[in-house]
Amino acid sequence: METRFIERVTLLNITFFVEAFLLLIATFWSQFAHIQLAPALQFNPQLLLLGLAAGLAIALSSLVLFWLGKLLNALQGLREIIVRQIAPIFAGLNIADILLVAAVSGFCEEIFFRGVAQQQIGLIATSIIFGLFHCPSLRHLSYGLWAFVAGWVLGWLYVTTGNLWVPILAHSVSNAISLLFLRYGVKPPNPYEDSREGGV
Repeated sequence: METRFIERVTLLNITFFVEAFLLLIATFWSQFAHIQLAPALQFNPQLLLLGLAAGLAIALSSLVLFWLGKLLNALQGLREIIVRQIAPIFAGLNIADILLVAAVSGFCEEIFFRGVAQQQIGLIATSIIFGLFHCPSLRHLSYGLWAFVAGWVLGWLYVTTGNLWVPILAHSVSNAISLLFLRYGVKPPNPYEDSREGGV
């Protein structure tokens, strides 16, 4: 499985472009569909604890699955993808980059998926699309399945509270913890060693 590293600036530019594009689509979609996002964006500090707890739980589930990849054959493929393909992508980021990426992705994706898409096509369909959004190929299917479940939880939080800041905070916290782990807790393979193993 090929390991690919991405330059820090390139990764940040791609991330911000994709997230801004989602936010732009959400803005136009909400206008055409007459979806009022302002009431769902009323800040309620009493709900912050729920969003924080949900974010910690989602992040913990991803760390548990990664750890279980050492023990369960069914999850070894997911662990391999994380080590060889996902972790190297974030190898050049610093802590400030990670926190910024987590906040931007959490906000933009939740406005699009939960704030707009879920209002139009429902919780299950939106969760499926959210999973596919995080599954660039069939090789990443196990990661996409996990993203589907995480998307369902985020959607359920919105249905339950009616407040977008809850899934936004949960998504951002989960992303921050997961990205910090990928950056500092997972050691990507050495591409030079990979090339020697491949006979190059």
